[in-house]
Amino acid sequence: MFSKPKVPRTVPLETPDNSSDSSDSENEEGKEIQVEFEARSPESEDFHGVRRLLTQLFLRSSIVDVGKLADNVLAQRGIGSVIKQSLPEDYEGQDGVEDPNEVYGISTVVNLADKSKEAVSSLRRFILEQTAKGNDRQVLQYVTDLLKGNVGFLINERFINIPAQITVPLLETLVTEMRKARDRNMDFDFQHYIMISKLYKTKNLMNGGSGAAANPNPDSQAVIFSNPEEELIVGESELCIDYDVSSDTSNDVGGNWADGVEMVPWRRIVVFRGEKLDGIIRSVREHFPTSSVTR
Repeated sequence: MFSKPKVPRTVPLETPDNSSDSSDSENEEGKEIQVEFEARSPESEDFHGVRRLLTQLFLRSSIVDVGKLADNVLAQRGIGSVIKQSLPEDYEGQDGVEDPNEVYGISTVVNLADKSKEAVSSLRRFILEQTAKGNDRQVLQYVTDLLKGNVGFLINERFINIPAQITVPLLETLVTEMRKARDRNMDFDFQHYIMISKLYKTKNLMNGGSGAAANPNPDSQAVIFSNPEEELIVGESELCIDYDVSSDTSNDVGGNWADGVEMVPWRRIVVFRGEKLDGIIRSVREHFPTSSVTR
């Protein structure tokens, strides 16, 4: 018995100007290119783009197979969105239009209770191993017990130049999709969510002299989130676990972001209750409004 072909869902995304500026080095005149985005249901053609976004999150992890995780994400029918460039109806290699299959971001959730899938099993093992490295038995026991329940792994990845405002419609769509999935008796009723945030911390703090503190007080370290809205999620979290990934990244990822301050890449495992998600979406909308940003 054959089912009806899947019709891709397309949702226009509203950002401050519904676009992202790009000073493309290949643009001979050096002018800015306005790019409009839309959210679509993930398709098989998005595999390489989704895999690349997952790679920038997990880097060189030998535990998480990002290819299998990407396959798992694409296999979830009716769950999640990818951000792609809006193409004109008469698109045929027009100037200013990038690869039509380029994936600029992804918003989705993976059920961590589905241990029968290798991608999920490895993801669970990765979370537990990173937790264990903190040498806190109480925290490890908390996470171990947490993974025995209904927990979703929230994925919120995108290119660094995509504005935070795009998060609101993506998460709202995801919430609606999970509700519809529950109506079909699918396992998307999560008591908790776990996500991994990309962030940068100061390595050396200059005090006006020529020397630098090799190991500054963690409380005095500046923290910059790659996705700024995730700082709001941290504020609603029950647990955060940080781990240094500077040895897993190329030398040009960090660098000097301000005079005398060197930034190094970290990751933060964030745990928050499922009931907090709606409030988080409202908070992101309030802190990153589309109407108050002018160019």
